[in-house]
Amino acid sequence: MSVVTHVPETHELDGDDVRQALTRAEYLALFRDAFIRFRYADGFSYARSMAFQLVLTIIPGIALAVAVAARLGEGRFQSALRSIIESLAAGPAGDVLLRVFEQGNDVAALNRTAVIVTAAIVTLVSAATSMAQFQRGASRIYGVMSDRPTVRRYAHATVLALSVGILLTIAFVALVLGGGLYDFFGESTSWLRWGRWVVGLIILPVAIAALYRAAPNRRQPAVAWLTSGSTVGVVLWFLVSWLLALYLNASTTFGQTYGPLAGVIGFMMWAQLSSIALLYGLAVAAELEADRAGVDEPTRPDPTNGEATDG
Repeated sequence: MSVVTHVPETHELDGDDVRQALTRAEYLALFRDAFIRFRYADGFSYARSMAFQLVLTIIPGIALAVAVAARLGEGRFQSALRSIIESLAAGPAGDVLLRVFEQGNDVAALNRTAVIVTAAIVTLVSAATSMAQFQRGASRIYGVMSDRPTVRRYAHATVLALSVGILLTIAFVALVLGGGLYDFFGESTSWLRWGRWVVGLIILPVAIAALYRAAPNRRQPAVAWLTSGSTVGVVLWFLVSWLLALYLNASTTFGQTYGPLAGVIGFMMWAQLSSIALLYGLAVAAELEADRAGVDEPTRPDPTNGEATDG
């Protein structure tokens, strides 16, 4: 058994240090060592926990948005949301989200503010819990075994959910679901066709870099240093999302294998792969910082058993 090596705090690093480190880096070795660091920091386990909470955030979040739109009488917004959901995931996964859309209308039909407030609280609690799982995984990737005190950790996670989480949602809608926005703004809005890509491609890596800086229980370097890892996370997220969409749309056995649960399984697969991409991007940033600090290996033998490292 092995444990990840601790990454010394080098929070004084700036943009010039980033350029020097990237110039000297051996990228194949960097990505390999980052994977080893991710693996031995239990990155897959934290990604699973984060993905589970992410699903529990998105589903009530969609129902909440639909219910609020229905209560406000925003028919165009409801139509845009439905178009967005249909473009998000065709096939079984899309069917699940469309059922959630109808449930949002049912919530609005109850005409009870308390139900909508409860849905908002459930969404926020799930989002904060997802951020808390990311915090723990991020700390382990840097070799930090101590967590923030419980109250402070979840308060910090709530702030992240209400700040970085909202920015990530905006970027996701702009990049992936922007076509559905035409129903709300109108197809004649020409700026939307290219503006959403500009907005999304600026917000997404910056928001992820901000998450990378705020999540670990340590002093992080400047956002410019972490942008290298966030860029890897963004590229990997696009790649796995695209490949999963191709698989779900092309597979003739996926729906037969999972039956009525196919949509739920497909949605959870996307959340799992997305969480892995985000945590692996952070592992790249951590390994780049470790190399800069002179840490040669991503793992070391566990002192409790003295076995040699696999890394």
